[in-house]
Amino acid sequence: MKSIILLVITLAAVVLTTNAWDESEITGYHFHTYFFQNNKNSYQRALLFRRQVHEEIERGVLKGCRVNHFNVVPTGPHPIGSFETCCNSSSLSHGMSWFMLNRGNQSVLFHPLTRYEIIDHTDRVMFLGSPLFIDLTPLEADRHEADTCDPIPYVEPTPQPHEQ
Repeated sequence: MKSIILLVITLAAVVLTTNAWDESEITGYHFHTYFFQNNKNSYQRALLFRRQVHEEIERGVLKGCRVNHFNVVPTGPHPIGSFETCCNSSSLSHGMSWFMLNRGNQSVLFHPLTRYEIIDHTDRVMFLGSPLFIDLTPLEADRHEADTCDPIPYVEPTPQPHEQ
């Protein structure tokens, strides 16, 4: 009987040590808004939406967020044109609410920022709108530190041929 109890205690200890919780920190969140870069209407809607995001940041509605570059070609893992909004952890509720209510028909990929880029873009990802397949090859399994949502200057994109 003592050996059975010892075996059960040993197995329980093994299970508890091998099922460790992920204790990495979520430093912020990305909202990747997608558009078809060769479609004038889709491009214009995305450009307007990006300006609206920036205005909401300036007004303090999306405090703790920043808008990043307007990518008119597939960039990184993203298969079509996109722009990224980065919100720090304390801004998640406002950011998620605002994007849910205001994204229109645009697809938005939402994921946390940890040091584990591939997991963040697969197991921890959500889509607002239609999902898209992304290319995981540019991502690192472990970056050793997470991205942060430090402020960067807002820059208007260079006009594209179909805008002129």
